[in-house]
Amino acid sequence: MYIQITENVKVKSPLDRSDLYSYEGPIEEVDFLQQKKNSDKIQEILSEYDMKLVHVIFAKFSRDSVSSYHFLARSDNSRVFWRKYEGESMGSGQNYIYIDGKQYKLTSFLKMSKEERDNIFF
Repeated sequence: MYIQITENVKVKSPLDRSDLYSYEGPIEEVDFLQQKKNSDKIQEILSEYDMKLVHVIFAKFSRDSVSSYHFLARSDNSRVFWRKYEGESMGSGQNYIYIDGKQYKLTSFLKMSKEERDNIFF
């Protein structure tokens, strides 16, 4: 199953591989575990533009002998989506932020200057 985030961009639903736990609803109900610092930083940045992440689709799944998780979070105005995706094999995964449908590596987005972010949001 895919989730349409803009007219031209769709991503795979995190719930497709959820065999341990799944959740969809307010973002405050989710523990982002190793992504907590990233979550806090994204929320801090979005607040500069009067936005925040409010909704999440979260899934935990088994992979070999460990559990992994992935999710898709969206902002209150649906301009921003944050996607953390874990693949089938260890070390495979993606961590992207989509702004108005344009994809950015999360690490690159978090390192951007205020001026660079302003050029994206305005």
